[in-house]
Amino acid sequence: MSTVAYITRDMAGTTQHGNFSEGTPAHIDASRSKDISLNLSPADVESYSRQGGNLHIRLANGQELVLENYYSFGSTGAKNLFLSQEGEFIEVVLEDKSSGMLFATYEPLDLTGKWSAYDEMVFLDVDRIEPVVAPLAAPLFGGLGAAGAAAGAVGVAAIAAGGGDGGDGGGGGGGDGGGNNGNTFVTIDSGQAGGDDTISAAEASAGVTLTGTAEAGSTVEVTFQGVTRTVTATDEGTWSADFASGEITGGEYDAPISVTSTDTSGNTATATSIIRIDTATTVALDDGQAGGDDMINGAEAADGVTLTGTAEAGATVEVTFQGVIRTVTATDEGTWSAVFAASEILSGEYDAEVTATATDTFGNTETTTGMVRVDTITSVAIDSGQAGGDDIVNNAEAAAGLTLTGTGEAGATVSVTVEGVTRTTTVDADGNWAAEFEAGSLPAGEYDTTVSVTSTDAAGNSATATADLRVDTLVDPLTTDTASVEGDGIVNETEHSDGVTLTGTVEPGSTVVVQLGSATRTATVDAGGNWSVDFAASDIPDGSYEADVTVTATDAVGNTAEITDTLTIDTEVVPFEADSITGDDIVNIAERAAGLTLTGTVEAGSTVDVTIEGVTRAASVDADGNWSVAFDAGDLPEGSYTSRAEITATDPAGNTATLTEAFEVDTDYDAPNVGNIISTGAGVTGFFSDDYEDGDTTHELTSSGAVENVTGTETDLGGGSTLFSFDDTVPDGSNLVVNRIDDAGNSSGTMVVFEDGADASVLNHAGLSQFNIDELNLVHADNVDLTLTEADINALSGNSDTLTVHGGTDDRLTITGATANGTETIDGETYNVYTLGTDGTTILVDEDVNTVI
Repeated sequence: MSTVAYITRDMAGTTQHGNFSEGTPAHIDASRSKDISLNLSPADVESYSRQGGNLHIRLANGQELVLENYYSFGSTGAKNLFLSQEGEFIEVVLEDKSSGMLFATYEPLDLTGKWSAYDEMVFLDVDRIEPVVAPLAAPLFGGLGAAGAAAGAVGVAAIAAGGGDGGDGGGGGGGDGGGNNGNTFVTIDSGQAGGDDTISAAEASAGVTLTGTAEAGSTVEVTFQGVTRTVTATDEGTWSADFASGEITGGEYDAPISVTSTDTSGNTATATSIIRIDTATTVALDDGQAGGDDMINGAEAADGVTLTGTAEAGATVEVTFQGVIRTVTATDEGTWSAVFAASEILSGEYDAEVTATATDTFGNTETTTGMVRVDTITSVAIDSGQAGGDDIVNNAEAAAGLTLTGTGEAGATVSVTVEGVTRTTTVDADGNWAAEFEAGSLPAGEYDTTVSVTSTDAAGNSATATADLRVDTLVDPLTTDTASVEGDGIVNETEHSDGVTLTGTVEPGSTVVVQLGSATRTATVDAGGNWSVDFAASDIPDGSYEADVTVTATDAVGNTAEITDTLTIDTEVVPFEADSITGDDIVNIAERAAGLTLTGTVEAGSTVDVTIEGVTRAASVDADGNWSVAFDAGDLPEGSYTSRAEITATDPAGNTATLTEAFEVDTDYDAPNVGNIISTGAGVTGFFSDDYEDGDTTHELTSSGAVENVTGTETDLGGGSTLFSFDDTVPDGSNLVVNRIDDAGNSSGTMVVFEDGADASVLNHAGLSQFNIDELNLVHADNVDLTLTEADINALSGNSDTLTVHGGTDDRLTITGATANGTETIDGETYNVYTLGTDGTTILVDEDVNTVI
């Protein structure tokens, strides 16, 4: 595999020749090259591709050439790639395609003119004649013309044919054997303008001298910048031409030099070269220093600041900032950066000048100045006297929403945090900020909290501030103690008469207003927060009810609180009633004998005491307030009189009330009197009575054991005597019962025996049990013989244990176990009195009746 030759030319016009190494891939450094010519034809190349900053060229024979840093420019402007073979010169134009592949188009260049800047980049490939001698060989190949180029390192030479007849030397020069065979030459020195073939600004300002060699005594015309100088070659074969500063156009470009030499024989030779004009350099400050905003804040200053810009690659840049100078070198990409430490940056707010002076490799200088804002400080503060001026947030202020205020740098963003709630605001043009915390933002209660504020200005500087804030949205504690009023939470009649004192607790320093019912009073509050208020009896209506209590407190910061309660007012025993003692409020014999029970209703939980005729009994009261009390028969004296029940109730509150219930006691009875009878011999058709009353009834006790009502006609005979004539005859074998029920309901009957010789069996009649037999009339029967015991007497009547017997001398009465106890006169008649047993059983027997005891 053969090697490939190349020619490179840099910005100064200096060319270099060489060959790629053997093997593949083969590399050359193209970073500082402006033009690159490869000894290839388009047919030799298979593809082009870009890989990073390198250009890869793959040849048809499989070889790969790498132009390193082809896309990393060490010179301004684009690079030019050429293919040259057998005198052809073709420009390669590359266009990006996907995946780094490049599309190539080929543009042949015509170099047949008098002079071309690319003459020295052409490969002739005649027996591998190098380009450096190509101009000398041009006449041998049909007049290549000016397609040769001079090598930068050895100068540029031209040889021209002489004008004589050739002589026997075979050359020109008139056969004088002058050693030149009738030819002449001219060259341009390399290393012009101070040795670097580049005219800098300083050199241009001083003027430039171009030099070269030519045949001694030759006339040399030097054309540069459109100006032609004619000089004569010295005896040593050198020439020089001066060009003034005003004749040199400033800038950065390649300027051609054209030289024509004419010797004394008239032979001419020409030479060309390129010299670089570089009288300017560039320097600039980047926009957006210090993080992109041309502003150095506190954080950036603390970390140190890097200032950046652009300049000609390789230029030395002096950067002056804050009185400190940093000297740096511009990179191959034409950028520079200078670092300034935190200690070199003064804090504060001000505009700082940045000056950058660049000096390129040719000594050209350029200065630029810019401004960077330094802003390393900001401030923020919280106003005192928040929340209405006292730094205390009460309930009303919290409910209305709270605005916190302060000062800061105009335009700064302020974050305000209270109790974990953050609000963000902006400082206005006057340097004031306000943050709104809506209702509910702060927890209710009594506590100290901290307001934390962080301000961030436009430069990114931050400042913080804190302040204490008291939140007091409660009146705490607020209590009322109605449960202990009068010891039990109930105001009874006695307590009511003295007035009532209500008490409770409240936050010290508060005022308390208490409303009881419709009365309102301001309480007294001591240093410990205990309050009390008095209400007079006139403030509290009598009765049994729950009185509303409303306590309103206002604490020292203006919070209000209200609690409600009730107070039991119980100044009466309600309900309290007594039922009728009997259905007619008369206690008769039967009712007395059964025992007297009084009932009624009373307030639940009360006690009831009842006094009748000096006897006091405690009533029983059930859970619903129904009360009852029983009196024995012996508690009420017999007789007819008016009595009173004194009923006293005491309710749970201690109130007492008394009811008086009057009633009648009537235990007197009067058995009807039966006088003469009207007898038919076979029965009885009527009887006379001296005290018969309307309502008296007559009943037949039949021999069969039945009881039949006897109806008839009452005839008033005057003088208190009445004849009762039966509608039907009461036959012999039957007996009568004449019964009387008085207004009190007392029932008393007289049994009239008609059966002669009757014995105790007459008292065994089944119907007698429905009557109270208080009198036994034996007058209308002959020879009655009865035997009575204590039990017989007690069984005849429930009114009393007393029986009165009327009879005659033909009647006999045996009273077992009786004791004579004197006599008693009734309606003018004398009766013997007998007692039986120990319970007061008594029998009064007509003195005419034969009595056996």
